[in-house]
Amino acid sequence: MGEDAFGTQTLKVINDLHQKGIKNYVVLTRHSARHYSTAENDMIMGLTEEGKQASFEFGKALPSNSSIRHFSSPVSRCIETSELIEKGHLSKGGKTQTNIGVDYLAPFFVRDGPKVIQMAYEYVMTGNYPNFYRSWFNGEISAGLIDDASQSAQRLLDTLLNLLQQPSDFTGNICVTHDWHLVLLKEHYLGQRAEDYGNIDFLEGVIIYQWKDNHYIINHQSEARLLKTQ
Repeated sequence: MGEDAFGTQTLKVINDLHQKGIKNYVVLTRHSARHYSTAENDMIMGLTEEGKQASFEFGKALPSNSSIRHFSSPVSRCIETSELIEKGHLSKGGKTQTNIGVDYLAPFFVRDGPKVIQMAYEYVMTGNYPNFYRSWFNGEISAGLIDDASQSAQRLLDTLLNLLQQPSDFTGNICVTHDWHLVLLKEHYLGQRAEDYGNIDFLEGVIIYQWKDNHYIINHQSEARLLKTQ
């Protein structure tokens, strides 16, 4: 993969961890490059040809001797991304478990999808997408439209930690999701505000891993941070 290819920086973190002997991890990554239309059609927009190829190349670039389970949001572009990552990994001799769609990788925190997506699109069209997140994090969006951000972040983290701790023959877990999930973790556990770090790139990821008796969170923009778990 080229240095500017989608997911390159996240792959570097994964491979660096693998070389250090850290193989029990969960990667939460955004889906690959997608088509755009309107707010009304947002949930049915699939991957571009570039996005399909990038997903396959991402899978090829994973540690070839790793065994990985694949999970995704039930939204079609996430399923497609996950399946192509798996195919890429298999092509290099990797061991995989076929993708499973799970609700927590969809926007589980959204109560009124059409209204919230339309609101987000309005921020996008004015070039102020990070301000949408800030409004959410500041509690300025009605709870009838979207759940509290800090509580949603904790629910997401708890679910990913549970996945990490499940007994399995597979050590790696790749979870394909949406940019909102990545922003939640970056804001609340890595201290990376959307206003400062910009929009989430396609195939950008956050990695949670276990080392000895502790759990850590890391991405390409930060050193590992210890997670305080109960």
